[in-house]
Amino acid sequence: MSVAITRPYEERIELWNLENKQFEELVIQPALNYYDRYFQRALVQIDRGLGWRNIWRRLQQDAAACLQLLRMSLPCFTTLCNMLQTNYDLQPTLNISIEESVAMFLRICGHNEVYRDVGLRFGRNQETVQRKFREVLTATELLACDYIRTPTRQELYRIPERLQVDQRYWPYFSGFVGAMDGTHVCVKVKPDLQGMYWNRHDNASLNIMAICDLNMLFTYIWNGAPGSCYDTAVLQIAQQSDSEFPLPPSEKYYLVDSGYPNKQGFLAPYRSSRNRVVRYHMSQFYYGPRPRNKHELFNQCHTSLRSVIERTFRIWKKK
Repeated sequence: MSVAITRPYEERIELWNLENKQFEELVIQPALNYYDRYFQRALVQIDRGLGWRNIWRRLQQDAAACLQLLRMSLPCFTTLCNMLQTNYDLQPTLNISIEESVAMFLRICGHNEVYRDVGLRFGRNQETVQRKFREVLTATELLACDYIRTPTRQELYRIPERLQVDQRYWPYFSGFVGAMDGTHVCVKVKPDLQGMYWNRHDNASLNIMAICDLNMLFTYIWNGAPGSCYDTAVLQIAQQSDSEFPLPPSEKYYLVDSGYPNKQGFLAPYRSSRNRVVRYHMSQFYYGPRPRNKHELFNQCHTSLRSVIERTFRIWKKK
């Protein structure tokens, strides 16, 4: 014979309320917080497009402001927008034109601005800026594949006009077709791979080799070498791995620093020896005496002309 044990009515009501409260704290409230954080739409902006209308009016009235905001002239900006729409399938939406999308993209790339700041400037939310940036980036990558390419043999035979009019280098460097150098860019790698990417500056990096012309435009880039590789090894890897490596003609050459070999197609400076010190770097000539012999005179002109790749690296890294 069993006896059923019943609780008083007040005790059952108190236990029921306690269970409901715990259920609300453990299940219902976290679900509501998750919905508010990830699914709740923000308030509709009543000034959508106002920021871009003000910017567009300023661009049309002030050419200097256009160069400062977009880093290009208004006709160049309009041509770029038309090209991305016609050839690379960049389409406008109901509320955002192609010009506004491209302008937001240029602000991020040209001025290193974050989505939040661009959104405040253009009167758009952060999600819209991010989505439009990816759309323009996809179209720009397709454009880059058509316009940025390795120079052909015929193009390597051409003599740069800026070289011919500069009496410091012409005709002494008449075979110049570009400047080559390497630069280290820090990367994050797995702990078991850090030894391969560790460089002499005590951090993990990629050793990127690049070639540029006198207009500070990259004509070739190889970025597949770990930071522990020295410059000569990176050059060898690029030549062996890339069938499109732009090897200069027999009478042409790239200017390289002392980290590269002085061989056919690559002109390096005079090096110091055990019995003789030959200066090379520009700072040694700026703060020291004039070139003392023909070797230092050659090195001074060599480093002055080759410095175009260093300036190009600095501008690239600032972006």
